[in-house]
Amino acid sequence: MNDSTDPPTRQDRRLPWWIILLGLAIAYSPNFLNRLARLFGADWPWLAGPQSVLVWNWIVVLVLFAFIFLVERRGLQSISLKRPSGRDIQWAVVFWFVSVAVSWLVHMWFPPPPSDGLEIILALSIPVLLLVVITTSVTEEIFYRGYSIERLTELSGSLMLATGISFILFLIPHVAFFGPHWILYQGVSVVLLYVLYVWRRNLWACILMHLLGNLMILFPALGLD
Repeated sequence: MNDSTDPPTRQDRRLPWWIILLGLAIAYSPNFLNRLARLFGADWPWLAGPQSVLVWNWIVVLVLFAFIFLVERRGLQSISLKRPSGRDIQWAVVFWFVSVAVSWLVHMWFPPPPSDGLEIILALSIPVLLLVVITTSVTEEIFYRGYSIERLTELSGSLMLATGISFILFLIPHVAFFGPHWILYQGVSVVLLYVLYVWRRNLWACILMHLLGNLMILFPALGLD
């Protein structure tokens, strides 16, 4: 039987728009779960601070994976979570190096103003900070790059539009937490993450670049800046 008469595979079948929107709502839900929990009277100590991602983000990852498997009837390759090639890893490291170099130059030319968000992060104990670094590096790539770009592309029919929407939705919570000057110092890194994803279509490469970038916070946390 030739390709023209073969039934589409699960991966090839177009998802209904409402399923895509539901999946996107799940992916972006960590931004709102703290507020929702407080609205219902929750007063858990871990809700107050960035350490809440250690709970919410991993819960949402599990829910999102279940949604992909059971509702969308797809695999994790549909969000580019697949084994990286050597070139994927190589370019992740190259992009990270470029982003660090640019960020260092910007810091030299324009010393950053005080940031309440950064101070909150630096006040965490080193073990908790490491867990937050690892958690955000993995889960944000799943939410904002892998799932968001792939499903928004399927919904809109435009990779460029999907990437632009995901980019804006990624910036909003980071700017709200760290301040608008965060874009000046981290904007190139974010752009390179999106370029890396769209080019290589491998989420592990983006996770590696994101992790290497996030680990730089250990220098000021350990007093080595």
